[in-house]
Amino acid sequence: MTLNNPAEAAGESARTRILQTAAELFAEHGYASTSVRKICETAQVNVAMVNYYFHSKEELHLAAFDHAHELANASAPAVAAASAAARMAPVEQLRLAIEALVSDMLRSGPASLFSRLVARELIEPTAAMHKLVERHVRPQQTLFTALIRGVVGPAMPDQIVQKCVFSVVGQAVFYARSRVVHALVAPELTYDQAGIAAIASHVAQFSLAALAGMRAQYPAEVAA
Repeated sequence: MTLNNPAEAAGESARTRILQTAAELFAEHGYASTSVRKICETAQVNVAMVNYYFHSKEELHLAAFDHAHELANASAPAVAAASAAARMAPVEQLRLAIEALVSDMLRSGPASLFSRLVARELIEPTAAMHKLVERHVRPQQTLFTALIRGVVGPAMPDQIVQKCVFSVVGQAVFYARSRVVHALVAPELTYDQAGIAAIASHVAQFSLAALAGMRAQYPAEVAA
């Protein structure tokens, strides 16, 4: 959309700045520890602008998730990866999805904001959780359920597949939210580009090995 009116353009710029700042602060510090005043100070706007555009802190929180989701969808690497995955075997599709999930939760930058916000929400749920689940968490759950089902085959009970989804996502969330602990008990872990790639690869390898072992417990011929 093109904004010809300078006042409209300035307003849209301020709104985007508020959203970007809010998403970053919510991801880093959590909803409860991030005040509207802090968001305004960082974004260099007044509180009235937040009230005008978003009406409440909760609505700003939801809008920040939507903003971060749009940034993630606009990521060229993510689009390219998704296109490549469609032509891959199920196990490679899942490997790629796990590595992308872990990397997004650990790296910095606009494209990773959505995954970092989800990680924060999973360990510090807010009043917006129900809306966030419907808008963002459930689609990701559906994706990983389908990918894992493609790897383990039709015989594994649905409730076991669901636990597998939680186990995969749980590993990503643990690495994303436990850096302070890692610094104390495993200081050799690094979170630079190479370190994150190594963690992502390990989580994918570990998860796929576990799924392969579990699939052997549910041979297709015993399916109901």
